[in-house]
Parts: sequence; structure tokens; C-alpha cells
Amino acid sequence: MSAPMRVLVTGARGKVGSAAVRALVGRGHAVTGTDLGPPDYDPPPGAVPYVRADLTDAGQAYAVVRDVDAVVHAAAIPRPYLDPDPVVFTTNVAMSAHVVDACARNGVRRLVNVSSDSVCGITWARQPAPPAYLPIDEDSPDRPEDPYALSKQVSELLCDALVRRSACTAVSLRPTWVQTPETYERNLGPFLRDPDLASPMFWSYVDVADLADLVALAVAADTPGHEVVYAAAADNGAGRDLREAALAVHPGLDVRPLPRPDASAISSAKAERLFGWRPGRSWRDVLGG
Repeated sequence: MSAPMRVLVTGARGKVGSAAVRALVGRGHAVTGTDLGPPDYDPPPGAVPYVRADLTDAGQAYAVVRDVDAVVHAAAIPRPYLDPDPVVFTTNVAMSAHVVDACARNGVRRLVNVSSDSVCGITWARQPAPPAYLPIDEDSPDRPEDPYALSKQVSELLCDALVRRSACTAVSLRPTWVQTPETYERNLGPFLRDPDLASPMFWSYVDVADLADLVALAVAADTPGHEVVYAAAADNGAGRDLREAALAVHPGLDVRPLPRPDASAISSAKAERLFGWRPGRSWRDVLGG
């Protein structure tokens, strides 16, 4: 186990941020959370310290992103089309820009940026193009179209700039559709019941607890520069034969060797290689099958 670190988690009350807090605390790190929600002015003993801050305000970002060894940046409007496009893009970019700049100015050593699989240009695209090949990996072309995906691509470019101008190193994680025990039935159940129900990302998903484990591993690792890694469960969320399903939709698609017939359409091999991460949770743990 690595030495305990002081870690700030942005978006600490969101789905990914709150799970990351639990994972980091479980590994002995001294964690502080920040988000837009009101603080508890009478917290119970042992509660994780929390500071309310609006990271679209540079001054507030600089005030909270300091006196820590690492930052996990999970704060974001988490998807497009439920807010006006300019709001999604400008909010996410402003937060990322301010967090990155504060990391550079305040001597933060490590930034783990929660990006998105949507950077590949499929998940939220209004007219998704077929993937260049399957499984999708970090060499696949980035073709973001929607405001959320574009904002996440910008966050990665900001991380590139961060490592060029400071001693901070960075990792951008590209999780696919994040599930919790409460969402499996609602989100994946329809695909399991209807074999004709399609998914542009071929039912790729990741369990939030597995993703939180990857966050904690990336925080503690010492990879240089800025690395970008995808994160997905080992299987797909419909239990389908990936090769068969992909070729039925995109005849002639380059489907490369798969680790299992029902594999995810996203490869997490780089995350395993760099951080020793192997997702261990499946929809089957909740829904059976």
C-alpha cells in the first residue's frame, strides 16, 4: 500500500466523486471533498471534511485546490442535452481550467481527471459513426461531437498543458456508462429482456465501485506525464456475443481478438497495464444470469 496522501475530490457528492471518496478513505488517505451542496455544520465524528465551492469561479478553485498532494477532479455536468449546450460546455471547461491552473500554481503533485468514453464520439453523438475497430482503446480516433464530449476532450488537453508547465503528473480516466446497484435494473434490464434493443456502445458499462478503485490506484501510482485510459467492465451489459452483435450492425467492422465472447466494446488493458486494475464486478452480481 502506498503512503497516505492528502487528496481533494471535486464533485464529492456526485455518483463517481462520492464513490472515489469512499475508496480513498478506505486506503488510508486524508480526503477532503468539495461540491456545490451545502456543508453539514454539525458533522458526525469521523466525517470526511467538506468545503462548498463553485469551481467555475477561479478564486474559489484556487482557495480549495491547495495544501494537498493530489486532486481527483470528478465535478462536471455529467451529460449533455439536459442543460443548454453552451452551459454544459462552458461549465465543464471552466471548472477543469480552474482546477488545472490551481494544481499548477499550488504545487499539487498528481491530478486524476475523470473524463469520458464519449470523447471517442459515439456515446452522446446525435449521429454516431461506427467505431474504427473493436474493442475501442486509447489508439482509437477521438471524434467528439456533443458539448459534453467536447468539454471532456478539452479537459484532457488542459492536462497535457499542465504536465508541460509544472511538476504535476496527470491521468485522465475515460469511464463508460457508470452503474450502481440501484441503476442496474433500470439501465441494463431492458437490454437483457429485449434481444433486439441496440446500444451504440454495445452495452458497455462499468460498476462505480470498480471505477472508484481505479481512481484510487491512479492517485497512488507514479506514472509520468499525462496518461489517458479507458475504464469498462470486463463484459457487456447485455450478455451478448460482441463480435456477432457488432458485425450485425456494422458488416465488415474490424473486430479484433476478444478476451471473451461477451466482452465489453471497450478495452481496459491499458488501465491494467499501468495500474494493475482489473474490474471485478458485473451486472450478473445484481441481476443474476
